[in-house]
Amino acid sequence: MKPLITLSLALIAFAGALAAQEIQKFASDITNITWDLRGTANLKHLRFDGEKFRSLSNDGEPQSAFDHTLIDAGVIRFDYGKSKSGWYLVTDDLKQIMSAYVIKEVTFKPEKSGQAKPVKDFPQDVKNVVWVGERDHLPAKLRWNGTTLEVGVKDPHWQVNFVQPVIANRRALEFQLDNKTTIWLVFSADGSTAWWLTITDVYGGHRSGLYTADTQTPGLSPRQNDLANHAEDLMKADHPMTAATLVRELERKSAGNAEALGQLKARFAPIKR
Repeated sequence: MKPLITLSLALIAFAGALAAQEIQKFASDITNITWDLRGTANLKHLRFDGEKFRSLSNDGEPQSAFDHTLIDAGVIRFDYGKSKSGWYLVTDDLKQIMSAYVIKEVTFKPEKSGQAKPVKDFPQDVKNVVWVGERDHLPAKLRWNGTTLEVGVKDPHWQVNFVQPVIANRRALEFQLDNKTTIWLVFSADGSTAWWLTITDVYGGHRSGLYTADTQTPGLSPRQNDLANHAEDLMKADHPMTAATLVRELERKSAGNAEALGQLKARFAPIKR
């Protein structure tokens, strides 16, 4: 084996070992933390006991356990079966959690191994990296050029769409595909992987101490009002990015409801989304 190839493989192995250490540290850090989930139907409280994530009763008693994978530092995947999953993103201070219900996942890798580098300054650290994978069994490529995300599929020639993403959460871009499908593009901390997630629902969550808002916006369901109040708390706590992600979700769910949309726009006018 040539020395250069040997060095490259050694660097890949070293990077993988560092990623594993970060995931182990994350698992240790979140052990016995309880998050209150917002906007959800049944799962209201969630805790990791060091081995399993479990739902909790309102009295704090452990209930169902979930099949999970610690995908990355700050990123958890629950396997719901039949290609359905829940992806949970946790903030660095471990105070907030946000989840998305995912109906399709696609994994992308950097086209050139040398492009992978730790993502410290997001999204600048993924600028101009070309990502390769497959969508619907067709070769696919992605590239964020600093303002626009280029989404290419080869069928049989390359067809490229240009979309305008927003930052949805830690190392996560959000955009609309064909003006109807919501996509999260989540990047690993070591820059080695990007996950294309087709999502249908977004939920919030936090550790105790953030409940303040109690507004009932006309036209929203009780669960949607719970999520809107969480978004208002985040906005007041100077977390405009995560607040805006939840507001976009509420606006998608309120499409066609002029009253609710008007109320949301007025209530969250300070947030750029």
